[in-house]
Amino acid sequence: MSDPNSPVRIRPSQIDDQIVVIEMDVPNSSANVLDDALFAALDSAISEVSGRDLRGAILISAKPSIFVAGADLKHIRDTWDWSDERIVQFCDHGRGVMKKFNTCPFPTVAAIHGAAVGGGLEIAMWCDYRIATNHKRTILGLPEVKLGLVPGWAGTSRLPRLTSFEFGAQCVATGQSVGAARAAEVSLVDRVIECGGDSVTESLEKAAVELIHESADSDWQEKRTRLEGPAPGHENISEIVSPLARRVVQSGEIFPYAPTVALEHLARTAPLSAAEAEASESMAFAQVYGSPASRGLLHHYFLERDNRKQPGLVDMSIECQPVSSVAIIGAGVMGKSIAARCVQAGIDVRLLDADPAKTAAAVADVEAKSAKGSVSAIPGYDGLAGVDLVIESVVETAGVKTNVLEKAAGIEGAPAWFSTNTSAIPVESLAPWSKDKTQFCGIHFCHPELMSLVEVICGPDTDEATIARGVSFVRQLRMMPVAINDCPGFVVNRLLAAMLNESLELYAQGYAIESIDEAVREFGFLGGPFQIIDIIGADTCMYAGRSMWENGLRCVSMSPILPRMVKTNRLGRKIGNGFYSYDGDEPRFDPDVDDQLKAYRKSESRECDIEALESIAVQIMAQMAVEATRILEEEIVNEPGDIDLCMINGLSFPARRGGLLFWADHVGVAQLNQVVVPGKDNPVPRQWAKMVDANTTFYE
Repeated sequence: MSDPNSPVRIRPSQIDDQIVVIEMDVPNSSANVLDDALFAALDSAISEVSGRDLRGAILISAKPSIFVAGADLKHIRDTWDWSDERIVQFCDHGRGVMKKFNTCPFPTVAAIHGAAVGGGLEIAMWCDYRIATNHKRTILGLPEVKLGLVPGWAGTSRLPRLTSFEFGAQCVATGQSVGAARAAEVSLVDRVIECGGDSVTESLEKAAVELIHESADSDWQEKRTRLEGPAPGHENISEIVSPLARRVVQSGEIFPYAPTVALEHLARTAPLSAAEAEASESMAFAQVYGSPASRGLLHHYFLERDNRKQPGLVDMSIECQPVSSVAIIGAGVMGKSIAARCVQAGIDVRLLDADPAKTAAAVADVEAKSAKGSVSAIPGYDGLAGVDLVIESVVETAGVKTNVLEKAAGIEGAPAWFSTNTSAIPVESLAPWSKDKTQFCGIHFCHPELMSLVEVICGPDTDEATIARGVSFVRQLRMMPVAINDCPGFVVNRLLAAMLNESLELYAQGYAIESIDEAVREFGFLGGPFQIIDIIGADTCMYAGRSMWENGLRCVSMSPILPRMVKTNRLGRKIGNGFYSYDGDEPRFDPDVDDQLKAYRKSESRECDIEALESIAVQIMAQMAVEATRILEEEIVNEPGDIDLCMINGLSFPARRGGLLFWADHVGVAQLNQVVVPGKDNPVPRQWAKMVDANTTFYE
């Protein structure tokens, strides 16, 4: 095992040469991932040391912040179409290697620093003991359901038997992870150590050797025997599983198929032997492997991972200095939320608003949420001098925005770097004021408190260094940047406009507001389109739509419905009355809306069954996919994945469907084309027509 290219090496403990250390260190990788090479090396290592006369063995990682990150997800993505028999063999093989750590003629200890998740926790649970550092990076969990999977290497068997059925079922069904302290409370970890003056590896090895010395033969051998039986606490299965199942289904965070499969398997096998539970687990794993939800969730996982390497149209080789101070003009809901994210990231913020009372209230709110950075109110534009960045976040009107930006840029000591948080107005149309257009960009926060996505918009004159700085700044806030080219509405609001426009058209055709909202919610969005209008405000949606239409965006047809809602003062949630009324605990549809809008409806209300609801959702998504094709054709984004990431992380498109274009590939563009209704001034893009004719996909 001295091969420097091997992912595993065996060495004698520096403290006791009768104890060996099996050290994992996958070459040319920041993480240890359980792929074929690591499995083969672990199999060889544990087989070799099992034949020696030893006091014990320690499994440890040489990586600075990861024990084992889990299974090789690329392998899973590339083998979706495996047969059930082959999937079961895959589970049995991995479990067979890990099981050898539980059959050695001496005790084994997993020494954990950093993430031990998925397969990483499973191999640790096959060891007799586990010690872990108290570092914040040390987390333990089985997050497989978040990818539409279930554990496959005895995670569902060993976790409930090491801890309790209740804790095991909760972790498996929700995918939650815990720190070392909580893991010790539930007996998942036997000892927690401080990260002190010694190196982490030395501290872990020392603690592991002490644990082996303290362990008697009867102790670790009895543990092995006990873990072969039923899970403790399985007598209360029904009281645990039923509320947990309801919580999973109602949470909306993950698609319930995988958690439901996992809970059914856990409830059925908890009273059985571990061997029977392991065999059942392989079948449960095969049941969800390659499911549509798992394919979509895994696709989203890789989109987020790829974004860390290449977040859109930006040169990542440009080095950027961290932002230490920001001035935000506009202390409304959005400006205040941006300020809060900045302060939480340790950035000092200066807030300016035409209304001093609003500024003071916003400062108080931000201070109450975080103490990492500072936030202060400034009385005028002179207070902008000396900051690194100015973010304009005033009312969504081009004239107001350009006036504010021009005043800000004119003060002595103003920074060169300015940005706008406009949600729909092209950056180009806001740039004429600028003395240096190369350092002016858009930084569009979709919803700082709810959505992680931030669009960094490159105007026609913006230089690459400014976009790189924008991306770096967004990452400082622990948010997700996607760098895109300039256009009306950008990506998120342009596609939202397509959704709302089609929804208004369906309402005009006679479909009920409640049915349209239900259809979109059933598809997987957190809210329906009319609920979204109420949240944003009918007036805001109307002005944004008008701005996009005036700037040439033809997926907005200027429906008279929103102007009528504004005229009758049905502005939405902010005044308690829109398409829904908000005077009780739950919003309820207001029938008066239909009376107010009857002049704009082309037919009587249509009844909707489940099939009709599905067709409504497909029609809305198809129109959005057509608009997404225009975005690709206009080269607004780098690749289809940027659109899908914007949809999921900026507009709550269901992650289990993988994104708008991934979903469109699954359904088929030719199939979707059957429900697409081109507008007179808005024909389908050439790229869409070519894809229909050639029956091709976005992700070729």
